[in-house]
Amino acid sequence: MIAGMGVFDLPAPLLSWLDAWLGQVAPPTLRLIFWGLLAAILSMALYWLISPQQQLATIKHRALEARQALNAHDGEFAEAWPLMRRMLGLSMRQLGMTTWPALVASLPVLALICWLGTTYGYGFPSQTEAVGIQTYPAPMTARLTYDTVDPKAPARLVVADQNGQALSDIPLLAPVPTLHKKQWWNALIGNPAGYLPDDSPLERIDIGLPAQEFLTLGPSWLRPWYVLFFGTLLLGSITIKVAGRIE
Repeated sequence: MIAGMGVFDLPAPLLSWLDAWLGQVAPPTLRLIFWGLLAAILSMALYWLISPQQQLATIKHRALEARQALNAHDGEFAEAWPLMRRMLGLSMRQLGMTTWPALVASLPVLALICWLGTTYGYGFPSQTEAVGIQTYPAPMTARLTYDTVDPKAPARLVVADQNGQALSDIPLLAPVPTLHKKQWWNALIGNPAGYLPDDSPLERIDIGLPAQEFLTLGPSWLRPWYVLFFGTLLLGSITIKVAGRIE
């Protein structure tokens, strides 16, 4: 496996190629809407394929009948208990039949989110832009350096101790604001910027990269990529569910 990549990062090269192709005709805002619609279509189609739609429709109908019978009950609580137990049992059965299909259907969306977070989350700073850098657990001197000969070369993160002794010199391969040592969960979701060496005295480095914004109006929390993406994903999923009568 490529260093810095996890299982959910495997589609990233294909997604990057498609996004670059779309970039020839569509601005970033429209591309984010496209990715939100694609995520909605993929997740709802996968859920529809692997979930027992006929059984779910039957259980939903029975649960509605049980609820109506309970609402119409006008007797003692002891007499209502069988109706309540039936309604709750049907609801739990419906939940059990939809949980695993919903989890499986979310996997393509998770892979897309991992890629979008790197592609649309942050940008590289300019060579003249001041960037705040914090090291953990001990504060150390850290700065970004640039190749004056090759302006296309990636910036390098240089960390030195209190005596000015260089501890690491890491190329910043992707606009990711956190570098850390490799953890077990990186087998699923990798860090495209790479990892700190296992023998490094540092556990994490936070880099104040500039966040990308895609909406020009409204407060700052409305401008990142996830507002457009998740808004489109939510509206698209609801529309497909209602129009397709998906249980």
